[in-house]
This record gives sequence, structure tokens and C-alpha cells, in this order.
Amino acid sequence: MRSFHPAPRAAAGISYCSFGELLQGVLLEDESDFLVTLPIRKYSVSTFVPDHGSSEIVTQPSGKTKAAALARVILARHGRTVGGTFHIDCDIPVGKGLSSSSADLLATARAIEVYLGRELPLEQLCRDMSGIEPTDGVMFAESVVYLQRKGMLRARLGRLPNLQIVSLDEGGTLDTLEYHRGGEANRHNREHRAEFNELLERIVAAFAARDLAEIGRVSTRSAQINQKVNPKRHLVAVQDVSAATGGLGLVTAHSGTCIGILYEAGRADHAANLARAVDALSAHGSVRVYDTIC
Repeated sequence: MRSFHPAPRAAAGISYCSFGELLQGVLLEDESDFLVTLPIRKYSVSTFVPDHGSSEIVTQPSGKTKAAALARVILARHGRTVGGTFHIDCDIPVGKGLSSSSADLLATARAIEVYLGRELPLEQLCRDMSGIEPTDGVMFAESVVYLQRKGMLRARLGRLPNLQIVSLDEGGTLDTLEYHRGGEANRHNREHRAEFNELLERIVAAFAARDLAEIGRVSTRSAQINQKVNPKRHLVAVQDVSAATGGLGLVTAHSGTCIGILYEAGRADHAANLARAVDALSAHGSVRVYDTIC
């Protein structure tokens, strides 16, 4: 367990984000929702400025209500009635499906760890975060299979060799809670649970073998299945660009607005392929390039 000294003043925490999910579905044995994360080098930083003359927890920006709710839960469990402000700065805008909300939650929890001078038990933290909303497994510094509603780790998969993602944002925003509240995604995923479990077995084996092409195939299929509940208007166009530029396959934000192409950054022709993909996708919306954590 890590050793801490209590922070007398401001305390800061950080979390990375995840580019959508390589795979998202339900388990065959008990119909638990699961996802496979893809950590990227984009971050949320939360800085806690305590106010010992108040018990009110607020955030800046003020709309980060989920982070404030988590802070209240954790501080109350540790018998702290202190108030204060969490200043949250995230590289990723909300509603895009790139784990900005999950990263805000984890960064806030990490700031509280520094303030308290102690490490929070990981299993309890996972449950607390999922009690606020279905949460991506951003607390693990590698790709994992994570049960986002239960707040449970199913399997660690490890880090991939250096990959880059060319992302197309189709615009707008999507609220994760609203996405799940309607039940359509839940029903649709259960119809495909046998295929999801086959895909899960394939991607676990692909990580073990470092088979990037197979990971790309699984991720592409997950994006295709998701079209019924959160269709990406340009999925076919993005897939065509991937095929024409040496992409490994697609990766989508299942409950967001972004869809991307996976590229192996070590290829000799990578820079040229990346430039061609950015140029081709720019006709359809906002394009960004993200680096994975390797």
C-alpha cells in the first residue's frame, strides 16, 4: 500500500481517459455488462481546496455534480465533514464517450487520497464510483475487462504496443445515464450476448498473443453491433478509410459521439497513413489524433 502524508492545503489527483471501448457487451453466464478499456494520454486533474469553515462540497466548473457526489460519499465514510472546492480540468469534453466523467471521478478520489494521507481501498472505490454512474475502468493503468455497473474488475489484459487513434467526432453530446436509462442498449446487447462472449474470448487471447490485427477485428465488430443503439453516421466511410490506410480496425465510443481508427505507430508507413486518414475524415467532422498508454 502506498504511503501518504496528509495535505494541509490543496491536494490534487489525476486520471487518464479511455477512448470508448474496444468491446462492450454482456456476459453469457450472468448477463453482467462488461467493457474493455483503451487508455489514452488525455487526463482529468482534480484539485481539492478544503474549507474547514464549511461542510459544503462544490466543484469548478459547477456542472461536475457527479464528482461532488463521490467526494461527499468518500469524505463521509472517513468521518470528514470538511467542505471545499474541487477544481476539475479535463482534456476531454463531456458527452463524447471518452471517459471524461469516469476520469473526473477518479481524479477527485485521488485528490481525496492526498488530502487524507491514505490510499483508498480499490474495491470500495470501484463500487463507490459505479454507485454514481456506470464507470469505465480508468483506475487501472492498462486495458482491462471491467464490469461497469458492478464496479468490478474481471481481467487485466495489459498494455498494447504504441498505438495511435485517428478520431472522428460526429458532433453533439450523449449523456451516459440517459443512454442506459432507456433500456434499448440493454435489450440489444442481451440479444447478442453469445457473440459478445465469443468476442471477449478472442480479444483476451489476442492481448495475450499481442495480436493487434485480431484486436482490431474484434473492436470493429463491436462497433458494428453497436450501430443499432447508437449509430455512427459515418461508420462505413471510416471503415473504408481504415482499409485504405493500413488501419488495424475501428474503435467506437459505444455511448458517445466519436469513432476512430486504430494504427500501429511503429510501422514504416505510419506517418503517411495517418496524414491520409486525417485528411479523408476531415470532410465528415472534427478529427483528432490520440496516443494510447503503452
